[in-house]
Amino acid sequence: MAAVRVGGSLQCSQLREAPRESPPEPRSGFHRLSARLRALRLEDSSSARTEIHLLFDQLISENYREGGGVAAEDVSALLVQACRLVPPNQNHLVSKVSKLIHHLLNRLQVIHITLGFRS
Repeated sequence: MAAVRVGGSLQCSQLREAPRESPPEPRSGFHRLSARLRALRLEDSSSARTEIHLLFDQLISENYREGGGVAAEDVSALLVQACRLVPPNQNHLVSKVSKLIHHLLNRLQVIHITLGFRS
């Protein structure tokens, strides 16, 4: 039953609501940030460098849970894109992408998954 306002008064009418789709599951921070990084294109501008820097910082500070749904292939694809976006002459970004590589590979244990090493 739905209430409908007609001329300042409320009247009840039998309205059939369309079936609601369940809300989409919220994407993890990794997937959201990864999508933003994939959308960037290599350009040598101050704003592009700032955007890359901020995305790297967000990826590094993301709270990753073990088994949090981040596939090794997704991490690898993100790191390849990150490396493509960083010009070698931008020392600060090179340092930041190195930190990102170290952080993601260790935190998400991608090396163990990808290469099959046992602890």
